[in-house]
Amino acid sequence: MRPIGIARCSRAFWDGVQLRWRSKTTRSEWPAAYRKELTRLQRAPTTAPPAAPSTAEAPNDAVKEESIHRVPVRLLTTVQQSEMLAQRILDSSHHSIGLDCSGEKIGRFGKLALLQVATEDDVSLVDVEIGGLEILEPFRPVFTSTSLVKVFHDCREAVSFLLNQLHIPTYSVYDIQVAFTTWLEREGLEEYQASLAEIIRSCSLSTYRLHRWDRLERNTLTPSQWHQRPLQPQVIRQAVEGVVHLTRLQATLNKELGDPSGTLVQRRSAHYTDYARMNCRELPLESSLRSGMKLEAMLVSKKPDAAYFKLNHTVTGAVLVHEDLKEFIDLKPGAVAECHVKSVSPCHSFAYLQREGHGNLWFDQRQGRMVKLPSQEELDQARPKRESSLYGLGQGSPGQPNLREERRSFRPQKPSVIYKPGKRGAVKARKGCWSKCT
Repeated sequence: MRPIGIARCSRAFWDGVQLRWRSKTTRSEWPAAYRKELTRLQRAPTTAPPAAPSTAEAPNDAVKEESIHRVPVRLLTTVQQSEMLAQRILDSSHHSIGLDCSGEKIGRFGKLALLQVATEDDVSLVDVEIGGLEILEPFRPVFTSTSLVKVFHDCREAVSFLLNQLHIPTYSVYDIQVAFTTWLEREGLEEYQASLAEIIRSCSLSTYRLHRWDRLERNTLTPSQWHQRPLQPQVIRQAVEGVVHLTRLQATLNKELGDPSGTLVQRRSAHYTDYARMNCRELPLESSLRSGMKLEAMLVSKKPDAAYFKLNHTVTGAVLVHEDLKEFIDLKPGAVAECHVKSVSPCHSFAYLQREGHGNLWFDQRQGRMVKLPSQEELDQARPKRESSLYGLGQGSPGQPNLREERRSFRPQKPSVIYKPGKRGAVKARKGCWSKCT
């Protein structure tokens, strides 16, 4: 049997190697919290506790107690329980709470199964499948409160569901995905929309290991499992793990960004909440998508050969043609562009898009964005046509030649021949003009 110190160091090393392969950022580019966590795990004491069942798998108790935050989990199924929870949150001194929505196709036309609420004291699972949509009405003051920060991970579909189906707006939103993208931008790295597992892995390695997020990533749930009752253990665990770490990640990312209050991320998260109103007039129904329609599309992912967009609809926008993809070169994840639907896939799951003004766009290097070329009518209006200065050439006045050669210079010229008395009365001419005199 190997000593526990060697087993722990080697495991931390190999975990770092595996996580480096899985992440888009290299280990030297990860947040300072990850490097401190990995150094602390490697420098942990080498003596094992007597009751440890396995030296290769059981982590140090001191590290475990520091990383795991144990809170009770409560299941709410009635409106009265929801009213008590909402009132307790509003009367407490909590500055922020973690929120998440789970179900089948969460969004404007989706169906909600669970609302997860996490505070510093407990985690509550509000069962919408049993209690109905009425069970969410007591949380209206919580969502509309401007003094209470709501921490989400990718809140777009959740706020769209609350606004379009329950008419509940959401204010003071702090999105973990936006905060991580802001950190990537500040570090000069490639911006992309990271999953919750990758953010936890980058910001808190010990939490990722002790909560076995590698198993959660491998064992994904189907949308129908969220609506099965009674709730299965893996569904409960997925629901709790998806919300319990949000407030701690908020504190870590605020520290990395140098913004303790999180105001910067809240301002940037505003365009995520505006997603709930996108395309509501253009697509009032789930079956109203047609070819040729003008829509707004929010970029989710961009690759060298494809780009995918959110439309606030059950259909996903896609750009797969290289000529069409070049016109989205200026967009970053989360940006919105005006597009029109080129065609719809036979399965009605994808809408192939082209940018508005297709074929008449060029990338302005100075401004860093796509600019639409003006039409011929706009050019004629900005720069009207003028008559040529040679108009009337060859039409002389009566009695005058049609073409006249203008003088080379209008200065008074001296005579080319100088009459100066010389020897025997010879005529002296100016230099260079003797040929004219002769």
